[in-house]
Amino acid sequence: MADQNDRGADDPIDLTDGSVDDRRLATIRGLLAKAEATEFPEEAEAFFNKASELIARYAISEALIWASTSRGREHPDELRLVVHSPYVAQKSVLVGRVAAAHGCRAIRFGSGSARDGEVVAVIGFPTDLRWIETLVTSLLVQLTAAMLARCPRGLTSAQSAGWRRSFIIGFSEEVGNRLQADREVAARDADAFDDGGRRGDRNGHSVSLVLVERSEEVRDEFRKRFPHTQTTRASTGGSRAGHHAGRAAGRDAAITRESIGGPRGLRRG
Repeated sequence: MADQNDRGADDPIDLTDGSVDDRRLATIRGLLAKAEATEFPEEAEAFFNKASELIARYAISEALIWASTSRGREHPDELRLVVHSPYVAQKSVLVGRVAAAHGCRAIRFGSGSARDGEVVAVIGFPTDLRWIETLVTSLLVQLTAAMLARCPRGLTSAQSAGWRRSFIIGFSEEVGNRLQADREVAARDADAFDDGGRRGDRNGHSVSLVLVERSEEVRDEFRKRFPHTQTTRASTGGSRAGHHAGRAAGRDAAITRESIGGPRGLRRG
């Protein structure tokens, strides 16, 4: 993920203007809330998997509608989130992986961009940004609870911090892979059959080409908004055990909300 030092970017957009089917969003939020609330990991994983699958299908459907629209097309815009301490750099990796899995780009504004945390901006189409915000909010709940529950006892302060950094990176990698896989499956399914069983969508658009076109628009908008960036790497913590535990938790994505004693660690910028 890149860092952006310029604080003069546009204000964040309002993603609650009804451009996305509110019933779909309510369905996704309901599934994620059930994943957070259940005491049974297998059940929570099933809820999260269903939410991820539906988001991927909805996103592909919205992309095809976008491709079929000659006038009034939506354009890439910006969503700003505040990721709270501690381990902001590693949590930002999670935001970046979720964004990338949905055809968007994320950028950190660096230390001092927000009180008790950092601003992370995501550039993408408004419909995709709404899914990203919903997913990241839920995933940070699950990440925090899993990390607190699985961190070994008896570690020094430095060892514990390294383990947790590695855990977050592993969790982010696994979740990103799962989301990307769901998106690829949804794209293949949509490209193979429309409602009538024909190749491509009703207007003959290839899903893969539509996604490439949208990706290029996101890239261009990103470069326009943030022309001067630098690439940084978040510390991976150096703990193989932490990384392994994080990947396992990312596969589960199934931790209860009750095990968290604080805010979700994310808010609008």
